[in-house]
Amino acid sequence: MDDFEIEHGHDDYELDELLEQAQANAQAFLLANVAYLRQSGAPLDAWAEAIGARFAMGWGDPRPWDAGEFLDAMLTNYRAFGAEVRDVDLAVDHAEAVIGPFPDPELCAYLGLPPDAADPFHDVPAAIAAPRALSWSWSRSGEEVRLQVDKHDS
Repeated sequence: MDDFEIEHGHDDYELDELLEQAQANAQAFLLANVAYLRQSGAPLDAWAEAIGARFAMGWGDPRPWDAGEFLDAMLTNYRAFGAEVRDVDLAVDHAEAVIGPFPDPELCAYLGLPPDAADPFHDVPAAIAAPRALSWSWSRSGEEVRLQVDKHDS
């Protein structure tokens, strides 16, 4: 077997390079999964609800949350996926933020998918919000996504 030399081995990457790689991989995994589910005719609303219910298990016992508190936690998750927070208002009863671009338009183009291909992912937080006396909504305008959380009277 011939010896060969590689320029950049797995242990040569810095943490910021690994984060960037992990974010791209997470987005690609999400896009590929939603594309497959769409192609298979799977109900994407049921998928989002099931994912949200599973994720909610990691949020501890449901208790009422402030809208801003919940959105702040969700924005941490979106940033971990590689989204940029462009505008945010974390008020107690109504919170909203604009993120973008999400998913990465270049990654979407590389995978041959439109930027809205992963939009069912934005429905996932609704299942986490509901038992916490909150409602979750979102809308897309181009590459920007507006996220909104409203607190219900307990």
